[in-house]
Amino acid sequence: MASPTTKKFPKFDDLTGQSPQMKLLFQRIKEAASADVTVLIFGESGTGKELVAHSIHNRSDRSKGPFIPLNTGAISRELVASELFGHQKGAFTGAVETKLGKFEQAHGGTIFLDEISSMDETTQVSLLRVIETKKIQRIGGKRFIYSDVRIIAASNADLLRVSSVDETIIRKDLFHRLSVFTITLAPLREREGDIVILAEELLHDACRNFNKKIRGFEQSALNALVEYPWPGNVREMKNVIQRAVLISPGEFITDTDLPQRVRSSKKSLEDIVIPIGSSLKASEKIIIAKTLAMTKGNRKKAAEILGISRRALYNKLQYHELE
Repeated sequence: MASPTTKKFPKFDDLTGQSPQMKLLFQRIKEAASADVTVLIFGESGTGKELVAHSIHNRSDRSKGPFIPLNTGAISRELVASELFGHQKGAFTGAVETKLGKFEQAHGGTIFLDEISSMDETTQVSLLRVIETKKIQRIGGKRFIYSDVRIIAASNADLLRVSSVDETIIRKDLFHRLSVFTITLAPLREREGDIVILAEELLHDACRNFNKKIRGFEQSALNALVEYPWPGNVREMKNVIQRAVLISPGEFITDTDLPQRVRSSKKSLEDIVIPIGSSLKASEKIIIAKTLAMTKGNRKKAAEILGISRRALYNKLQYHELE
């Protein structure tokens, strides 16, 4: 039986881990923090991209300035430009007052743009212009406003592979300007040794938050946690541990306190076969269709497995005519 109270968790800012992948990540964060350049972070959903961006900001010369995050994939495409650049009163229906965009709010600091590939092409062009000129223009505005902002962007890992061949995902010129410095986050299933450490830390946090006294995990529960592939990564584990703490009647978390999908983790995700010679578009369509079939049409779960936002998944469903 493992007890979370007997360990000092290996921390780097708000990130936890001691696997080789995490040690390399910590070094990359230090390197990124030392240079005021754009950074592009790749990683599956739930791997902690915003935590990495925040760590870079806090260790940089801009640490005293604001850190402004924006998940562009969680906002309708029509509103992304307004969120980024702001708008003047009366610029469009519903614009009842002047609004400062995230770039103005982040002046002197860092803006973090998650799900960067979900932007429409017009907004991508506007973002490229901001990078090149350091000036923004509110929607409906006539003057340009100086914007001293460092951009850290993020996307799922697929962007690194498809950006050079498919400009419907992201413009090549924008990709090159954003990726001056790149960081790729390893999924939890590849971080050998970190799963137990994270589980114990999350257990400790959940017990504190819910005022419960649980001493640790039964070995059966730890085995299940280690064998499960964690498609939702650390975010999914946090939810699983919180649920287990809330329902556990004893001093230790057992495998029966875990969701069925975790207990039956040996039934791993189905392999997807893609014929050699398939186009990138055809391959993506097969992957999305198979993932939706496996989740029985659950788009939220499918998006988590694919490592993209639900809005990004909806856009891809329309693009591949899978709706």
